Amino acid sequence: MLGLLIGARASLRWIELEPTLQTDLHTGMRVVFVLLVAWGVLRTASTAGELARSGLHARGRVSVALLVPVAVRVVRWLTIGLAILGVLAQFGVDITHLVAGLGIGGIAVALAAQKTLENLFGGLSVVLDQPLRPGDSCRIGSVKGVVEEIGLRSTRVRTDDQTIVSLPNATVANAEIENMSTRTGRQYHMVLPMRPDAPADTLEACTQELADLMRAEPMLTATSVGVQVKGWNAGILEVECRATTTTTKGGDFAPVRERLTIALLRTIEARGLNLPGKSA
Repeated sequence: MLGLLIGARASLRWIELEPTLQTDLHTGMRVVFVLLVAWGVLRTASTAGELARSGLHARGRVSVALLVPVAVRVVRWLTIGLAILGVLAQFGVDITHLVAGLGIGGIAVALAAQKTLENLFGGLSVVLDQPLRPGDSCRIGSVKGVVEEIGLRSTRVRTDDQTIVSLPNATVANAEIENMSTRTGRQYHMVLPMRPDAPADTLEACTQELADLMRAEPMLTATSVGVQVKGWNAGILEVECRATTTTTKGGDFAPVRERLTIALLRTIEARGLNLPGKSA
């Protein structure tokens, strides 16, 4: 098509036409050329957008794939706007003042949509930096739940009460984010009360038995086990037990915590170190 236009323009040199008609033909061919270039850019943007979105979905980068349609839409509007300006220029319209007016109008629109733009850039920051992904269990500020969607304006989190909280992306981008889905284990922490008059030898043997019991638990990392006497608190002797589990799932952690806590309390009771009236 472009070759035909160039050939037709060259052939006009050999045809005797009125100056006005020749000028109109040249103008028409330049307009067609501008429209063809714009059409080519639009088609290329659409094809590239589809390929990019398919590739991102295949690699599991769903959040980044959400930006592709927006980028394609921006390219389309810019192309259409430039094409309109190009066509007007071919008809002798002075587009300098028009562009200046559009620039002033754009500044006014940007000021009016400051919060929207702030959320938009916040969404871009979250998507590109990827502190969160859909499906992640997280805490954003005081909101705790599972990320359902990261949109252009807001991030939606489903809380433990099964409600949806929509957080502006500008808030998410500036908030302290704790992503629980990236942890390698869960922390088991228990403070056990004992008799304040516990004999030192019995207390030492009991803490060693507690540590051995925890190391024998298959759901705990043996090297992370720690048992220490904290001291007296309100007349009660406290022993602190810490360890890291090998699971990150709350459904698996809850029964381990319950089973282990009961076993520790029974060990204290068997040693006769439990408080009066306290038993497992």
